[in-house]
Amino acid sequence: MTGFRTLLVMASALLLSAGCSYTINGDALPQAGVTPSASSPPSGAPKIAKPRTVVGVDPCKLLNANDLKSIGPYKKEPARKDDVIQESCQYVLDDGSTAGRTVVAALYQKYEQVQARQAKGREVVVEGHSAWVLCDLSGNEMACTATLAVNANRSVLVAMAQPGGVPEQMLAAMQPLLKAALSRLPVA
Repeated sequence: MTGFRTLLVMASALLLSAGCSYTINGDALPQAGVTPSASSPPSGAPKIAKPRTVVGVDPCKLLNANDLKSIGPYKKEPARKDDVIQESCQYVLDDGSTAGRTVVAALYQKYEQVQARQAKGREVVVEGHSAWVLCDLSGNEMACTATLAVNANRSVLVAMAQPGGVPEQMLAAMQPLLKAALSRLPVA
């Protein structure tokens, strides 16, 4: 399995599993606007600096070529993949490999649902919003997901798969993507 199918299988497993065996060693590289939370599990409602709406938002407009340029240019045009994850978009990027690197963005479910299923994940704060992050290895391919709380009932998911990927580096590369996606959601 390669590319989007692998990422979706792995992301779905990460999103649906409660007992992943992989843990992140260390924290993602800090960036402006990103604050690691304490290592203890968060309690209560997620942090939401400015509630955003996802109504009428096209998931293929959450990210653009400029946002993804540090990974690589489009290998093919972004495409909706609602049959795999509702309200999702696949970005296949030319990172120099044959298959390319896949990034997925989706308008997703309630933050607490993901948090409950991903007990091995951890919280970081991006632009004042709670983000639940988890990475898992399948064969030689690392898949990382980040779920950003945007309102009381919805979140934005960004996922990436990379052969031989290093979780800390992948999560650091995903943080600007979370910021970009957040910036494209209308304030509720």
